[in-house]
Amino acid sequence: MGNITLKLDDDLLAKAKKLAFERNISVNTIVREKLKEFVQFDQKKRDVLQGLESFYKRTNTVIGSVSWNRDEIHER
Repeated sequence: MGNITLKLDDDLLAKAKKLAFERNISVNTIVREKLKEFVQFDQKKRDVLQGLESFYKRTNTVIGSVSWNRDEIHER
């Protein structure tokens, strides 16, 4: 397992330590879990975009030319 060094505002670190103590966990655990969430969110986003790209390639959708203008759409 790798190590990192963080530079944090003293007030932020003090608050994080207090919350960690109240929840009976370590600041290290908080940082590790938040980084894990950050990476997982990015991977999910990439997976969704790849799925959309695959879907578009499979559907062979053809979009015709625009036969309207903005004013026509907003006419009532």
